Amino acid sequence: MRRFDVCIIGGGAAGLAVAALLDDNLKVCILEKNEIPGRKLLATGGGRCNLTNEACQGKDATLDFFASIGLATHCDEEGRYYPYTNRAADVRQALLNAQGSHVETLYGFTVERLERIESGFVIGSASDADPEICATSVVLATGGKAAPQYGTTGDGYALAKAAGHRVSRLFPILAPVECADEDGLNLSSVKGIRAKASARLWKDGKPVGERAEAGEVQFTADGLSGICIFNLTPYIKAEDGEAPKDAMKRFCITLDLAPDFCEEDLRERKSSFGILTRELADLADQKMQLRNCGPELIKNWTFQVTNVKGWRQAQCTSGGVLLEEIHENTMESKIWPGLYFAGEILNVQGPCGGFNLQNAWETAAKTAHAINHKNNTNP
Repeated sequence: MRRFDVCIIGGGAAGLAVAALLDDNLKVCILEKNEIPGRKLLATGGGRCNLTNEACQGKDATLDFFASIGLATHCDEEGRYYPYTNRAADVRQALLNAQGSHVETLYGFTVERLERIESGFVIGSASDADPEICATSVVLATGGKAAPQYGTTGDGYALAKAAGHRVSRLFPILAPVECADEDGLNLSSVKGIRAKASARLWKDGKPVGERAEAGEVQFTADGLSGICIFNLTPYIKAEDGEAPKDAMKRFCITLDLAPDFCEEDLRERKSSFGILTRELADLADQKMQLRNCGPELIKNWTFQVTNVKGWRQAQCTSGGVLLEEIHENTMESKIWPGLYFAGEILNVQGPCGGFNLQNAWETAAKTAHAINHKNNTNP
């Protein structure tokens, strides 16, 4: 058995940040089932890693943290912060560089067992070749279920349940949406086409959310994609006891594909070509003929939702460990003292644009500061 002061289960964004912030006199291990750390982090922001957002309340602390470990950042015109190099790999490297010699990472270590003992916790692996780990404090930073190709397969939820925690229903979010044109038009002719748009979600004929999502929409062979579509998906889910297939029938998405034009401007045109691409305008012309109307229909184009794409295409998990069972100032369990939670395993979700990574950094900082304080070091 190997003994540590702190065991961090998961070497993703949150786990690496916790390790970087723990004091040097603590003996720390990271248990990571992949052969490299931060695989999902490398894929965020299109490989650029959108660290945080101007709209995040705690973004100043996040920017100060990354500056303190040598990573310069910049903000784009939409308020999204990136590393100055625009490389996610440099974010990971900065986090690794910030770890002292007191941090040891065991790769290829899949945690199968978490038990509480008088002196702390015992962590067991799925492999007999891995050592049993004993730690005074444990941090669950395993991520969610989104993007399992990077190793985030939801392992931490079983560990949380073993500790007596409840986990809310899990859904893939920030993903493309499968949907159909309300008139049955085939979308395959516009696959890959992008357009400036304003997107609105409706449920049972009523708008969902305070406003429409503006941005760029991308048409796929079976529906819609793009950040403005992703940001609708947290609301597209079944209610308790409702079958997902039945729930989907209650949702539709309307697109305004000419957000900078009024309907009067469009009625004076013979076609929407010139505002829309030729391929998309051709499809709109078909719709105009079916409905016997003019190009103004592109300001209210309706699509019936049939599904949200699954975990492999999702960027985030909706649901997770319930916050009411955690001390939110320290991220320590109310059920098992000494057990902490950080990152996507928690029931906290935000839109695209750095909000979910901000949650990882914030919860990691709270966790590390609480453990440092508990061990009578600098808070």
